[in-house]
Amino acid sequence: MRPVLAGTGPGQGQPARLVDIGAAEAAQAVGSLLLLGLLAAPAGAAIRLTARPYRALALSVGLAMTEMWAGLFASYAVPWMPPSFAIMATATAVYAATFLIRRPAPRTG
Repeated sequence: MRPVLAGTGPGQGQPARLVDIGAAEAAQAVGSLLLLGLLAAPAGAAIRLTARPYRALALSVGLAMTEMWAGLFASYAVPWMPPSFAIMATATAVYAATFLIRRPAPRTG
C-alpha cells in the first residue's frame, strides 16, 4: 500500500481513501466543537459575573477575545500544544474560575 501524499485524491485520478475522508470529517467536527465552546464558555462565565443582560453580552465578547488570544499565545509558547486545545483550556479555566467568585444577586422589579 502506498502512503497518502499531498495532492492525491479524486482530482488527481487517485481514489479517495477512508483516511482522507475521516481526516476531513474530523477537522469539521473539531472546528464545530471549538466554535461551540467559544460561544458557550464565555457566555456562561459572563452570566455568572453579572446579573445584567447587556453587560453580560459585552463581557462575553471581551472574555471570548481574551481567551482566544491567551490560548494562541499559550500554543505559541508551548510548541507541542495545539491551538484548539489551548484556547478551550483557557476558556474552561476562566469558566471554572467564576465559581470562586461570588455571584451577584438577581435584580428584582
